[in-house]
Amino acid sequence: METTHLSDNIDETEELKVTFYPELFLQRRIWILNFLRKENVTRVLDVGCGEGQLLTPLCQPAPWLTPPPPSILPPPETPSSPDDLVPSTPTYNDDEIPNLHLTEVHGLDISSEDLAFAMEACAPPKHVPDEGNSSPGFRSYTAGVQRWEELICKVWKGGLEVINEEFVDMECIVAMEVIEHLPDGIFQAFAPVLLGVYHPEFLLVTTPSYTFNERFLPPNAPRIARSGYLDPTRRTDRIFRHSDHKFEWTRDEFKAWCEETAKEWGYVVRQTSIGLPLQKDPFGRDEQLEGATQVAEFRRLESMDNKTREGKGRVRVKELGITGQPHEALAVYKHTANAVAMKPKPFEDVAERVILKMEEFREAFMRMEELWFEADIATLCGGWIEVLVRAIEECPKLQLKRDVDGIRKGRSTWSVELIGGVANPAQYWPAGGETNADCIPADWSPVEDPEEIWEESDFGSSAGVDGDISANSSEDDGIYDSENDHVGWRGKSGWKGAVSKSPKSPKSPKKANHGWSVSADWGAVEANWGDVQHSAMSSTAGWDGDESDDDTTS
Repeated sequence: METTHLSDNIDETEELKVTFYPELFLQRRIWILNFLRKENVTRVLDVGCGEGQLLTPLCQPAPWLTPPPPSILPPPETPSSPDDLVPSTPTYNDDEIPNLHLTEVHGLDISSEDLAFAMEACAPPKHVPDEGNSSPGFRSYTAGVQRWEELICKVWKGGLEVINEEFVDMECIVAMEVIEHLPDGIFQAFAPVLLGVYHPEFLLVTTPSYTFNERFLPPNAPRIARSGYLDPTRRTDRIFRHSDHKFEWTRDEFKAWCEETAKEWGYVVRQTSIGLPLQKDPFGRDEQLEGATQVAEFRRLESMDNKTREGKGRVRVKELGITGQPHEALAVYKHTANAVAMKPKPFEDVAERVILKMEEFREAFMRMEELWFEADIATLCGGWIEVLVRAIEECPKLQLKRDVDGIRKGRSTWSVELIGGVANPAQYWPAGGETNADCIPADWSPVEDPEEIWEESDFGSSAGVDGDISANSSEDDGIYDSENDHVGWRGKSGWKGAVSKSPKSPKSPKKANHGWSVSADWGAVEANWGDVQHSAMSSTAGWDGDESDDDTTS
């Protein structure tokens, strides 16, 4: 009996199908956001920010404040149940991914066109949730998230080779899909400026893996089968993913650069890769090739003094003889906090409002976070969700349910019971077969054929978390489209020299996203609600997936 292998019947003159989920540009962003959460970073500089795809989630507010001090909320005198331990400082989400509580965000790029969108993305929202709506049954959690902490966001135009004194001693610097676009002269200033002069506590770098590029072709495929771009510097005969890439490093080359750079500037580095394809490689190379994107986290060591790093960096930049225009602050935004932040009302007032809300909604049970996003409840708590938890625990008419079938669950599953309450949803339709038109809700829209509501596309498809619908694929991050016979790799338009572009049709207008993003503070996968940026709809995002006229579908 013959054995069938995955590699059987593969045309060696065609590229292999490679898709990612989430899309590769999202996986890069997720990796960065998760690191920032883990390290509780509060001050970030995004070098090569492009249209602001990373700045957008960074500027979104955390849904609640960090836990209050004991002076505001002392530990409970008795445990909530015999099995509970009294925490020294009560916290609501200490067992799950923490929220980001940023106070300062900077974006830097050289592209005026991209920065125009970055400024729009970083601007404070023009509309605030309507806290005065008193309509019966109105649920304000649909209006967005309130801001409880002040944030300063600055968008700068300039080259990374030029020193900006405001970036000295920055807590964390991010260079997402940047270094591969830098001309050699500018690249020589990358480490001296970022790790030397600015000496952040953390530096995060992502760049394409040339080693992974083998995944697009069978082992014995002819060179002509690989679509892409020849090395524009002519230093190698490699085929790159984007026309503006000055290099694409193999796994060993990237590791060598990381280790050498870390040693020179007094850092320790952890290097790995992300972006594994959904498909198994027919030729069994997955473990060997690893992920499509190489990532590195540099962590500052105390063995070298910061003044030494800074002085060494300034000398090195001066020796390079690179000149450039000083950075220009195109926009400075101040996101103000709610005036009642950190000013909670008594527990009795909070509990009374919870009871009123549940009675108004005719709900005997409600999720904790559903109650929190009622604007008036969060306002009474001063932005501390722990105050809401304590108010519920101390109210005899309410019961906090933190387990399901006797098993303690994470906070996202916590619910609140109104003791004696009866779940009785509002009666929109008359009983007994009546058909009084006056009973029809004002916002009800008739549909001639109910079957039209559901379409085949509603099932089994993947809704892109940036608002687009995609079947586990992207047009940008090395994702092969078998129907259109291409692999799309898109880079950035910033930090690069002049590139000749063939005439193409104008791009469609772009919108900045002013919805609120779960991704910035709530979990590993992003979800933007509201107007979706044009760049997000096409899965393009500056250097983490640029919408470039000189890009190709290869």
